[in-house]
Amino acid sequence: MEIINAFLAGLGTGVFITWFPGMLNMQVVGTALRVGKRKAYLFSAGMALIIGAQTTMAVLFAKLLTTNPSVVPAIKQWAVPLFLILALVFTWKGFRARAARRAEVVQPYKGGPFWRGMIMSSMNILNIPFVFAIAGFLMADGYLSQAFMSRLFYVPGTALGALFIFTLYGRLSGWINRNMALFTRNINFFIGGLFAFLAVVQVVQMYD
Repeated sequence: MEIINAFLAGLGTGVFITWFPGMLNMQVVGTALRVGKRKAYLFSAGMALIIGAQTTMAVLFAKLLTTNPSVVPAIKQWAVPLFLILALVFTWKGFRARAARRAEVVQPYKGGPFWRGMIMSSMNILNIPFVFAIAGFLMADGYLSQAFMSRLFYVPGTALGALFIFTLYGRLSGWINRNMALFTRNINFFIGGLFAFLAVVQVVQMYD
């Protein structure tokens, strides 16, 4: 029963950390609109796989994070320059895409969607302390056992929960595009802004 509870807790965690229309979800929408839903689903699978790996680091190595309190601040510190670089990259991509639309040029889709999804999800390294905090709360309140097998089954649950939300965004990409046309046309600016915002948040938390 503990294993089932852990898997269900993982599903809930995966849904919770991905349901908001953030940078990963909007990349799924953009991929579906650009190259089709099938590639968007592959892109989603790549992202979900990395979320599973990040969850593994956060949950199975929780003892390392608790006995070495300098690990989490180090992750957040490295996240600042990474987020700033990504903010500049996506802003540049936004201006490039806008110029291509005006010139009616179709930019080629380079690379496999699965690998692109893995790379994009790997950039969101803050998932590790975020999932660690959620799992810690679940363990403290008794919703997730600290036994090894329970933590092990929590990992695929989280990955599948994230995959469900990502594929849902891909499935609804047409509706999102019709009802949020201005947003989807400027998706790179939105993602760049999110990265910049995350960088500012990390700086504030570091010096608070």
